[in-house]
Amino acid sequence: MQGWILSAGVSQAGDVAWYIGLAWSAAQVTSPAGAGLVMGIGALPRALVLLWGGALADRLDARRTMILANLGRILVLAVAAVVVAIAGVSLALLLVVAVLFGLVDALYTPAAGTMPRRMVRAEDLVKLAAGTQLANRLAVFVGAPLGGFVVAHGGLAAVMVVDAVSFGVIAIALAWVVRPRLPQVSSAGSSIRADLKAGFGYLRGDLPARTLVIAFFGLNLCVGPVLAVGLVQRTSAAGWGAGSLGLFQACSGILAATGAVLAMRWKPANLARAGLLALILQAAGCAAIGFAPRAGVFVAMGVIGFTAGLASAQLSAAFQQTISPAYLGRTSSIVSLSDEALMPLAMTGFGALASGAGIVFACGFLGVFFAVLMIWSASRLT
Repeated sequence: MQGWILSAGVSQAGDVAWYIGLAWSAAQVTSPAGAGLVMGIGALPRALVLLWGGALADRLDARRTMILANLGRILVLAVAAVVVAIAGVSLALLLVVAVLFGLVDALYTPAAGTMPRRMVRAEDLVKLAAGTQLANRLAVFVGAPLGGFVVAHGGLAAVMVVDAVSFGVIAIALAWVVRPRLPQVSSAGSSIRADLKAGFGYLRGDLPARTLVIAFFGLNLCVGPVLAVGLVQRTSAAGWGAGSLGLFQACSGILAATGAVLAMRWKPANLARAGLLALILQAAGCAAIGFAPRAGVFVAMGVIGFTAGLASAQLSAAFQQTISPAYLGRTSSIVSLSDEALMPLAMTGFGALASGAGIVFACGFLGVFFAVLMIWSASRLT
């Protein structure tokens, strides 16, 4: 378990450093529109291939798939670093690397989603999820300044080397440290297409699984727009400055780590219901961002962060316990698809609502909808 948590933290730190370096490099060689294309284009192949990757995760050995995906990432970074050394950084190179990373992520992420169930006992899933989340939170604090420092002093090629090293560490950990306790339950379909059809059929026929997937969709699509658009707009309109925005995010991150630590010790009888009901407080925090004074926004962000750390660990464990092992890859990919395919629509819709009806109404509407969805989901999970 410790090896998995450590590898997750190393992976996250490397990814954060890479995206900092990628964003900075894109800003130096192209226009703001081009930089936006570089940062967003990876989502397209990821969304297109994600469901296929989920079906593949349920057919093939997940650990080997993750190792091969990391070796593929290392190869991409190594070739790109050589190109940078010979010809320099170009928009075309950045776009190609972003697309290739999107494709590899679509294979890696669903496979990783099947691993926790195989590594620990059911009663230890919360500890594993909380430890992984805590490692990821700490990795952001390490990866962001690391990426900025490396790209400033060594350029994009140096950031590529750092990220490649992180992927190498993960591949080594998966090969020699991480040892699943339980065998993988593989899908029984005759083809990838049959497996995909069976995956959607499974969700149609299994109420708890379908309820959790719907709840996760709502969680992703309600909180993301408020934090990415609503908080920024509120901070700007109130004249609090960019410094306050950073402090709001830091407050949320610290309290999220605190919530993850609590999740390691608190074991409610019904993990799913406890996590969903805790998110009602998060919904209230989302609504408060639209109208609360500066001190109130700090409280709201603290509540959002704390409940995220607590509930995410509980719901991740509940997801692993609830979903049939043979469908974990496909179900994980369907949940991930909400971020990849639907989040841009949610962001756009929230922005349009805030422009037309005001930030108070937009945050309040999403907060109420979020709370109602969590109550509805919890009522269906007995």
